[in-house]
Amino acid sequence: VGGFLGSIAIATGFALAVTYPRAGNIGGGGFMLVYLADRKKTVAIDYRETAPAAITRDSFLDALGNADPQKSIASGLGVGVPGTVAGLALAHRKYGSGKFTLAQLIAPSIALARDGFIVDGDLADTFASARPLFERWPSSRKVFLKADGQSYGQGERLVQTDLANTLEAIAKTGPRAFYQGSIADKIAASVRSAG
Repeated sequence: VGGFLGSIAIATGFALAVTYPRAGNIGGGGFMLVYLADRKKTVAIDYRETAPAAITRDSFLDALGNADPQKSIASGLGVGVPGTVAGLALAHRKYGSGKFTLAQLIAPSIALARDGFIVDGDLADTFASARPLFERWPSSRKVFLKADGQSYGQGERLVQTDLANTLEAIAKTGPRAFYQGSIADKIAASVRSAG
């Protein structure tokens, strides 16, 4: 629903980037349906990730021309260009209430990331099962594993300072802060280092 509820949906989308990292995150993408009550019309926004320009139909094949699933799940080749930030900003611009700036809608998420939130049982289970993946990458180890290498458990506080800083940059200068400049450069360097 557009207007006020649309603004709530946008704020919720950014909050999920902090509190539900396996599904709601700024490094991914999604879809949104917006019902325009005054026109009795539903609009769809597709902000799914897109393949990088350099990816070809052969990028995920082995030397014999067969599909190599490891290339899409265990290397940087499987990383798409994230659409969430652009999609939520588009929804705000076109269908928001006009009563809130994008920065105001992101502000609660910045606080959640910077101050942390208490991990619930479902998220603790996810962290425990994803621990081998987190251990593979220094960046995910730093955020999603404690100093002793253990997963965050139910009732523990998860703080995501880098995410807070990224959300703050987006709040200050808009989605370009995510797609151009130092944040984009760091993402690209990380993906390159992952192959």
